Amino acid sequence: MSVHPTAIVHPGARLHATVKVGPFAIIGEHVEIGANTSVGANSVIDGHTTIGEDNVIHPSVIIGAPPQDLKYKGEKTFVKIGKANHFREFTTVHLAEGEGHSTVIGDGNLFMAYVHIAHNCMVGDYNIMSNCTTLAGHVEVGNRAVLGGFTGIHQFCKVGSMVMIGGMSKIVKDVPPFIKIDGNPARVVGLNAVGLRRNNVSKESIASIKELYKVFFRSEMNVSQALAKWSELVDAEDENVKMFYNFVKNAKRGVYKRTRKSSSSSEE
Repeated sequence: MSVHPTAIVHPGARLHATVKVGPFAIIGEHVEIGANTSVGANSVIDGHTTIGEDNVIHPSVIIGAPPQDLKYKGEKTFVKIGKANHFREFTTVHLAEGEGHSTVIGDGNLFMAYVHIAHNCMVGDYNIMSNCTTLAGHVEVGNRAVLGGFTGIHQFCKVGSMVMIGGMSKIVKDVPPFIKIDGNPARVVGLNAVGLRRNNVSKESIASIKELYKVFFRSEMNVSQALAKWSELVDAEDENVKMFYNFVKNAKRGVYKRTRKSSSSSEE
């Protein structure tokens, strides 16, 4: 284990022998850090925080600080982070509120400078959050989504997998998988076809997703009507179509549906 002489590591912290800790970093008593993870200068890792292998924590990152929530009264809560994530400068990840609850981050995510992950958030795998993206409390993000810089997401909202959100967007409802969304107020502006191809979704599945996009976003049916006739309108057996259906069916804050009037090129 490589710990800079100016760093402060609590004797109770559990760090793998391959962990590197930079100058003036602080590691708290209840922290556990896995193999080959590096903690940059001036970073603070505190609270009941578990961090997996191969994470890169750049200088001045704060993980495991108390939540910015007046309901929090010091109860035992957690941060749980997977492997191979990159946390750039001044990113903050806060403990959950509510006894025994967790803020959870999966694997392979990139959080650019000044990203904020608030209490009780759940972030999946291989997402990219650009500078100053802010997730309010209890936000959920799926897998392989791209969130543009200065995006703000309202508490309890969900963002589906392989979504692309334009910079400076204001998200106040759930964002279904596979779409592009942009603006303040936010509007659906197309299908994230490039993202689908980059994530190796099959041509057959992309064709099914394009079909559901036209049915759900371009027709005059409302959400309830579309879901009621789902198996008649789209390839309901496609796994990605099932993912979309389950996301919309279980949405609690309503979903973005109406699109901005635009040319068909917006779907490419």
